[in-house]
Parts: sequence; C-alpha cells; structure tokens
Amino acid sequence: MPATLLENRADIKAADQSLAEAFYNTAAARAQFYPSFSLQGILGWTNNGGVLADPGAMLLQAAASLMQPIFAQGKLQAQLKIAKLNQEDKLNSYVQTVLNAGNQVNEALADCQVARDKDVLYKRQVQVLHEAYSGTHELMNNGKASYIEVLKAQESLLSAQLSEAENLYDGAVGLIGLYIALGGATK
Repeated sequence: MPATLLENRADIKAADQSLAEAFYNTAAARAQFYPSFSLQGILGWTNNGGVLADPGAMLLQAAASLMQPIFAQGKLQAQLKIAKLNQEDKLNSYVQTVLNAGNQVNEALADCQVARDKDVLYKRQVQVLHEAYSGTHELMNNGKASYIEVLKAQESLLSAQLSEAENLYDGAVGLIGLYIALGGATK
C-alpha cells in the first residue's frame, strides 16, 4: 500500500502545515540579516517654488538601515537559532506523526489479514460440521444414533456458524479501522 495514502489524514496535514510554517519562519529569521531599504517621500515643494530636500537626513536614514543588522547581530543570531530549533522540533513531530499513522495502518491491515485467514478456517469447519450433522441425522433415521447425538452435532454446527459470523464482523470492523487509519473518516 503506498505511503501517499497517508496524506489524507488530518493529523498528517496539520503536521505538514506546521512544518511548512516553521520553515518559513526560519527563512524570515535568516532574511533579517540583510539590510532593508524603504522608499519614502521626503522631497516636497515649498511656497516659493524651490525643492525642499534634506540630503543629510537621507544619508543618515540609509546608513541606519544598512547598519541595523550589524548592531543587532546577536539578537538576529539568537532568533535564527530559535527558528531553526523550532523547525527541527516540527520536523521531529512530523516524522513521529507519520510513524504513528503508519503503525495504525499496519495494525488495521493485520486485523483484516487475520480475519481473512480465519475466514478460510471457519468456512472449512462449518462445512465439515455440516457434513457431520447430516451424517448423524442419517444415522438417527436408520436407528444407529440417538437424537441426543444429532442435537450435539447441530449444536457444534451452530457454534461454528456463530464463530464464522463473529469473524465476519471482526473483518468488517478491521476494514472500517483501515479506512479510518488511511484518513477516510475526515475531510
């Protein structure tokens, strides 16, 4: 069974989204090491038609935006380290979620397989006991067996049929468990 079927599970989707969020948070923390530039309207017109500009303020603003990552280096490194650790934690959580989902699917498959294997045995048992019941009934008709023996053979047959029905129920429950383990019960 392909592992891609596990993608339908809600817990795996949530873990995947959480891991993606942690990845993008790490990328954002890494991007903080680069200077940022912003365009602002600092030029204007005066009443006498001249241009109002302060080149010193423009230079000071540009220098500040370039120097900011240098002065905040320790803080930025700490934020990046925290983001990387968070991403690693989310990755471990994702792997654990996938492993748990795989275990649930394996258990459900094993339940289905056991029920299928037992079904062959129960069918054979019912067939043999039905033949024994028919033979005992025929012996009773010929006077070679008592009615008690026929009842005991019938009781054994009914018990085997009941066991076969219980196994069919267990197989159906196993299939439902497999469907749920593969994420079929969630949307």
